[in-house]
Amino acid sequence: MEQNYVYEDADYEEGLTFKKVGYFFKKGWLRMLIYAAVLALVATAVFVPIKVFYKSEPVAETSIEFIYDGIEKGLNPIGGVLDTDNIISTTVLKNAVDQAGLNGTIKDISKLRASMRVEGVLTDEYVKLTEAAANGDKDAENKLRNYVMHSTRFNIVISDPDGLGLSDDKAKLLLNKVVSSYYEDFKTRYSVSNMFSGDLYVLSDNSLIEFTAIYDTYTDSLKAIKSYLNENAEAAANFVSTENNATFALLLSELNILENNYDLFNAYILSNNVWRDKVTAYDSLVANKTDIENRLKPLTDYRTELVNQIKEIKPNTSTSTSNGSTTTTVQYPPEYFVYQAKLDDANRQIMDYGVQLANIETRMKKLNPDYDGTDGTITGGSDMVPTDKSVIDNAVRQLKALENSTAEFVQKVNATVENYYDTTFISSSVRQVQPPVVTRRSIGLNLWIVYLAAVLGGLIIAGAVTGVKIGKASSAKKNACAYNPEQTAVEDGADEVKPQDKK
Repeated sequence: MEQNYVYEDADYEEGLTFKKVGYFFKKGWLRMLIYAAVLALVATAVFVPIKVFYKSEPVAETSIEFIYDGIEKGLNPIGGVLDTDNIISTTVLKNAVDQAGLNGTIKDISKLRASMRVEGVLTDEYVKLTEAAANGDKDAENKLRNYVMHSTRFNIVISDPDGLGLSDDKAKLLLNKVVSSYYEDFKTRYSVSNMFSGDLYVLSDNSLIEFTAIYDTYTDSLKAIKSYLNENAEAAANFVSTENNATFALLLSELNILENNYDLFNAYILSNNVWRDKVTAYDSLVANKTDIENRLKPLTDYRTELVNQIKEIKPNTSTSTSNGSTTTTVQYPPEYFVYQAKLDDANRQIMDYGVQLANIETRMKKLNPDYDGTDGTITGGSDMVPTDKSVIDNAVRQLKALENSTAEFVQKVNATVENYYDTTFISSSVRQVQPPVVTRRSIGLNLWIVYLAAVLGGLIIAGAVTGVKIGKASSAKKNACAYNPEQTAVEDGADEVKPQDKK
């Protein structure tokens, strides 16, 4: 029986269908599997080194800022190089742990310190210069060649607080205590304490030192205090110490009273001719007079030289006329004011030496009534008779009272000065500018997502390429169907080939 084969093609459906998807995977599964394996190997080769060398780091950090003259040059308040290691010194960290009550958690301070660092933050000036230079600004480029950036703000960082057993709250608490502990350390290093010595006023019992010499020593020490109080009574007129409720003006008035008491003591020892050893005292006065005169002569010559230099400086004079009136302006160059300041200082020193010489000559005349301004020796007679012991004892009592009141006054000045620096300088020199924060970077999870995305993306691309190729092959075979329908039907997956009997 002769059979005829009738080719029955499936109806063509537009768009994506389950049949097409199944057909796609049936034809291209092996190729996609190979592509997926290759892409997985490539993604792994890229991912593994990143995972190994780029470690994730949970951190806790806060920021502090220094504000004082010199920090922009990398200096500390006293002119030395600022050492930021002090911020996380062992002492600072130990105090911080104690204050935070974390002794049970942080038992090894050295381990904590090893996990911490201090990072300098780029200054706004440096950032602007680099941005300008990147945009082609030649002036910025030239400045950057010799520019040295010194940070004024610093981040205090704890690496891996979890590894130290610190929760987020404990890490934040510890950072706050580190800042406060460093503030106390900074205060100890740079606060002005015991500015003026109070240990000097103990000379009254020394029988080898004349009362006049003790008087000179004590009153000279008060000159520096008076100069400081005069300056700050004007510069910090509104300051009131929280320690003793004192102001610089009040301290200055107390010093004036103290100086008057010293003048009374000086008048007493001179009027009563109070000397422990008249001959030795006279010889000492002669030596002091000679020493001051030797220092006065070059100082006087120096003053004359300054006066001559000032005379040679000619001012720039200009005139202007406005509304019928003429105004003359005289302007001196900068060196004029430099020389004038030096001249004023020299005049003050000469005046001070003059006062000292006058005091010495007054004392010498007390010791030697025949003193005529020359350095003659002391005469004999009643002047050689030692001062009565009761008079000396009375002078010692007066001097001890002055010593006690002076020491108390100096202590009060020192406390006021320290409080002044603490409340005006130290408190504003270091400040916390960012509260503590804890940041956890999920770098491990992110890399796995990237890895899977790379593989999936590769599969999609591979699938698309495979699909295009299969689609082109299918179209080509269908176009050849008219020439060999049976073969084409078989290769293209026809629904069926039905045999028909010929009758």
